[in-house]
Amino acid sequence: MLCSNCKKHQATHLIRREGEREMALCDECFEKLGDAAVCFGDEPDFFVSFLQPEGEDGKEKRCPVCGCTFGDYMRTGVLGCAACYQAFRAELEPTIRRIHGKTVHEGKRPLANERMFRLLDEQKSMRSELERALREKRMKDADEINRALRRLNRMIYGDAPGGVNV
Repeated sequence: MLCSNCKKHQATHLIRREGEREMALCDECFEKLGDAAVCFGDEPDFFVSFLQPEGEDGKEKRCPVCGCTFGDYMRTGVLGCAACYQAFRAELEPTIRRIHGKTVHEGKRPLANERMFRLLDEQKSMRSELERALREKRMKDADEINRALRRLNRMIYGDAPGGVNV
């Protein structure tokens, strides 16, 4: 059974008085309400109103997909799902900018190592070309590709002048 307040966590406390409506609360909501939950009396919604998250009009902005609030993120440091990034974009941007220096993903290849990535891509394509030549029994082509591949490896691993050290 879900908590009758947050409707997010599993209820662990069931509060009821004889002849009145019962209230199921999770640990977090029960802790916020305290001992008053045991004596909620004729008007259970009165106490539930104390448990509502703070924010504009008593409602905190929630992710439309998982229901996570920005307060949840601040408490745990973890967002509920990928849609939270869009839902809390304005709140998250300053933190992301402070940590990463920018808020736009620019790819997985750092600019400082662009030459190395080009060489590694060329090495990969030369290896597959060498395998194809060997399968097709074009030994003369395979020999030329192998020599070129050795030169490229020397450049990558720093054995030749001007090589890049890994």
